Amino acid sequence: MRAGLRQTLGVAVVLFVLAVFGATTVGWAGSSDTRSVTQSESNDYDRLWSLLRLNDLLEIMHEEGANMALEADVDLLGHPGGEPWRKRVHAIYDFGRLKSDAEVAMEAALDAGHLDALCDFYESDDIQSVVDLEITARRAFLDADVEERARSAWSSGRALTPHEDAILRFVEVNDLVERNVMGALNSNYAFLRAMTDAHPVPAEKLTEQEILFEVWSQEVEIRRDTSEWLYAFLSTAYGPVSQQVLDDYVAFSETEAGHALNHAMFEALDQIYIRLSADLGRAVGEFGAQQDL
Repeated sequence: MRAGLRQTLGVAVVLFVLAVFGATTVGWAGSSDTRSVTQSESNDYDRLWSLLRLNDLLEIMHEEGANMALEADVDLLGHPGGEPWRKRVHAIYDFGRLKSDAEVAMEAALDAGHLDALCDFYESDDIQSVVDLEITARRAFLDADVEERARSAWSSGRALTPHEDAILRFVEVNDLVERNVMGALNSNYAFLRAMTDAHPVPAEKLTEQEILFEVWSQEVEIRRDTSEWLYAFLSTAYGPVSQQVLDDYVAFSETEAGHALNHAMFEALDQIYIRLSADLGRAVGEFGAQQDL
């Protein structure tokens, strides 16, 4: 198990980094919340959920994560996982559970006082077109060739358009690079912690120091990859958007409501991906242990 640890962690980085884009991410934050939610508030949460196209985003999250975990079985386990691995992965990435967790977290994470401003902004035709473009680009990035071409275009300067300043500002305002990097590091820690805890052989278990070393050794690589992915994605998604609409989009992200949404979304990203990471790490530990034994 230790011999393949660094390779396993490298695969985990691919599985758990870069799920966020723009102001809309694939989940909502929050622990269980016992506050009362009125029917009107519930309707507004549902309305915002629809405007942000979160069902579509969860479907992308499900498809991407499950496919990567299935394709990486040999790298993660050291052997083909077969049908048992397929069943375990699909249970971890179960769409019904993802949707249920995200819906509950939505109402726990976002102050209802911001709902009117958020819904009013996102229901405009111009902003809905931006959300549509984000969804389209995010789905297109499921194709590795599409993603690689976009990365290459941005890195070479071919993707630098009049939107460059707005995109750079958008990333800065929403702290997209740093938040994604920290989310990935937390997820990888959860993966390794669960993986080593699940292994029944004491001699094969990693120490806390070893886990932290392995996680932080990936920080530079994660930061580089995160930055490259974000700029490639945003330049692809926002290319067709008019300068005025994109400026309005960036400006709204700087408002109190925009900050509240961004914060809630990233809190959710951490919670959901840490759960997925821990579940997958636990599965890797158990399946790997079966092979070792």
